[in-house]
Amino acid sequence: MYGLLVHSDFWLPAAAPCEEPGLAADIVFARAPERQRLPAPNGAVVASVVCPVHGEEVVVHRGPGGAWLWARALGTCHILPTARRVEVYPEPGADERAIGFMLIGRVANLILHQRGTPSIHASAVVTSKGALVFLGRGGQGKSTMAAAFLGRGSALLTDDALPLDERPDGVYGIPSLPLMKLWPATVDGTLQFPHELPELWQDSVKRLVTLDGRFDFAAAPARLRACYVLDRYEPATTGAADVVIRRLNGREGLAALLAQVSYGTDLLPAEMGRWLPFYARLVAQTPVYRLTYPSGFEHQDAVCARIMDSLAQTAGDTS
Repeated sequence: MYGLLVHSDFWLPAAAPCEEPGLAADIVFARAPERQRLPAPNGAVVASVVCPVHGEEVVVHRGPGGAWLWARALGTCHILPTARRVEVYPEPGADERAIGFMLIGRVANLILHQRGTPSIHASAVVTSKGALVFLGRGGQGKSTMAAAFLGRGSALLTDDALPLDERPDGVYGIPSLPLMKLWPATVDGTLQFPHELPELWQDSVKRLVTLDGRFDFAAAPARLRACYVLDRYEPATTGAADVVIRRLNGREGLAALLAQVSYGTDLLPAEMGRWLPFYARLVAQTPVYRLTYPSGFEHQDAVCARIMDSLAQTAGDTS
């Protein structure tokens, strides 16, 4: 998972079993014994998610004793200071599928940052011209865009968190997990699975798509070729279906990337500051574009073709 070996007492979606027994785990997700008391948080609240109906849904503490992530109806995850062990205290009757997604999501992303691996919230695919990264706020179609390329022969790099690795020749994206979380309409409009897909967890509308060899998953880190900040619009309201790609300047590109740091609210100011030079170098090496494109599956061929054409026209393309 994210290039790390994990031992887990909990189900983890699409995690591949280790074929080399005896290796030490990089991270352990341990179920706390029933009689073991949860250590009280000894640090400040750094992030919280509040529902207008139910109140607090998620609360994150950070302190000398580690990090505590509490989620309503699921329980508390205590990340020890080493960032190698997570002790999980489930609520009675908690949906363990939902706990699994919490572990590979918010918990794992905090661990990645603590272990020195920056991560951005994005969907990404590997094409013949390198890795393409899709960014943007919720509802702009990141997963749909990745699924469109997946259905056209590209390999999935991630559909949620993209860990990054800086190397002498550029920044690489590390493969996450061979899964996607998609709306049923997106599954039908892009990947067209012939059977009913499971829901992510109880009462979830989205569906879990595990690639299972049906679609390609990146086997190794891939160098980032371009990042796209998605700006989707409805053709019916504009009377047009144009695809516009505009390169952002350095300041705009940096702001776009910083806005998509995976669960950036969980990081301490010093941690965010540590990664600023890295993201500045990423923007200098990898173009960041704003992609304005029409909504609708009938436009996907044109959108994907326009992206690939623009890459071929970019200076320095040697493919």
